[in-house]
Amino acid sequence: MLLLSASLAGCTGASDDGGEADGVDLKVYYDETSGVVEQTWRNGQQTGSQTVTLTFDFARVTSTDDPLVAFFVAPGDGRDEIVTDANQTASIDVEYAAHGLYALTYGARTESGAEASEDITVRIDLRIDWQDTGTTNPDDASIRVMTDGTQGVDRVAVTSTVANIGNVGGVFGRAVSATWELLDGSDGLRATGTAQIADGQEETWEGSSGPAEADEGDWVLRIGLDTDDESVNVTSVIDVLHTETESPAQPFTSDQS
Repeated sequence: MLLLSASLAGCTGASDDGGEADGVDLKVYYDETSGVVEQTWRNGQQTGSQTVTLTFDFARVTSTDDPLVAFFVAPGDGRDEIVTDANQTASIDVEYAAHGLYALTYGARTESGAEASEDITVRIDLRIDWQDTGTTNPDDASIRVMTDGTQGVDRVAVTSTVANIGNVGGVFGRAVSATWELLDGSDGLRATGTAQIADGQEETWEGSSGPAEADEGDWVLRIGLDTDDESVNVTSVIDVLHTETESPAQPFTSDQS
């Protein structure tokens, strides 16, 4: 289940028969509760992606009376729990490939079936690295703002540079007028800018808008030129940003050993 926000909850304990995990000290450590999924696009084709991996360290979880048998993490994005044998592995990696705010639950289970757990919020943003090279008609950059259909995003931010490729020897080169448009899922204009770019020069536009509603279609960054006689290179960085409501990280420090 994906949530717009959630706070760090207290430790809870329950088993299938309603018993509590008395005596379980749920000392779990994690360095990060946020990250950025990255996508690379070249000339309209996706050429790469980088996911986010969060690591949860259960090595210092203890139980005084009831032996521990399992550690688990529920990522909060609709996937099943990730479960590991407490006697074999004390670390769980959780990988996210899509942006969103996720209500993650981690915990431990004992031999009798009791459970201790905590809930935190994880924030995953998206960065799109978009390039068009040697083009007279830049491709539209599609920006997926919807996650699971129940939440939108706080803001879409764009930094985009158009370089007017210089003609050899500077002969027959001309200026190009570029127009940037950031359009929402209903084709509404959210931000725009224009620039006159001399031959061999470049101009950068920055724009942002939000929020994006959960049921909107993809947003689009559109770049138009006033001529098809001049080729340009386009480099755009597009950030899809969620509200910074993630839970604090709990890194392990030497004084906790």
